[in-house]
Amino acid sequence: MNPRQMLGIFLVLFFLPINGPILRMFMESQGMAPVGELKFLGISIFMLVIGLLMIFTPPIKGFESNPVE
Repeated sequence: MNPRQMLGIFLVLFFLPINGPILRMFMESQGMAPVGELKFLGISIFMLVIGLLMIFTPPIKGFESNPVE
């Protein structure tokens, strides 16, 4: 398991509804204004989708230099 997938798992677990108050407290402690319910839902769904993409997409291979013959 590579670090990208581990970060994706962290985001998906952090999306769980039980972590909502913790996420709100973290956002407010960082100086962000209190977030409304709809905006918070959007942020949570965005985190879930990004986490799922990080878990299930195949690794990106670097640009390999294969000379054309």
